[in-house]
Amino acid sequence: MVAIKRAPKKETSAPIITVSLAKVKLNDPEFHPEPREVETKDGSRTFTVDPGLNAQVEIVDDHGDGTYDGVKFYQNFKMKWNNENECWELRDGTSLGALAKARYGNDFFDSDEEADFRAEDFDEFTFMCKIVPKTNPSTKQQIGSMCHHETIMAVPDPKRKKKLSKAQRKAEAELEEDLDAIENDLTEAEESQMHDALG
Repeated sequence: MVAIKRAPKKETSAPIITVSLAKVKLNDPEFHPEPREVETKDGSRTFTVDPGLNAQVEIVDDHGDGTYDGVKFYQNFKMKWNNENECWELRDGTSLGALAKARYGNDFFDSDEEADFRAEDFDEFTFMCKIVPKTNPSTKQQIGSMCHHETIMAVPDPKRKKKLSKAQRKAEAELEEDLDAIENDLTEAEESQMHDALG
């Protein structure tokens, strides 16, 4: 029999969370078009990181009670290897591809020409996505959080929303007239109370 030292399970300091829909922002993005060697924090070993856009992801709005607002984690939005052409490429259907479509438009992949892709275009870029736990593929241990690539999309533009119908515009105008009539019938004290109540 051999005596061995026991140690508790190694815990990660990265946040492990799930948010069904969040507005997030990228900070300090770096784009690396080729694989690179990275050394661990303690300098004990090096490993190869696939090319892509590496950035800090910050949750701006968790669309809930704000529990996760301000939470930050790092993510590498990776390029994919093309065996046929023997090169790294930005591919549709990946996290980096979804990010490019959210930033540059849904028609980003409609052309076969090389894309003008710049890391600075993503500094403080905001988008919507689901946040899910990130799992180590070898150990299956949860090691942090990441943006779910299938849910990455641009923040909706309120100007592009469907215009109000004629009936909706008429109803809105009538409501404004009614509110104006009510305000005209109120005393100054009552009007002040109403404005305080409405914020």
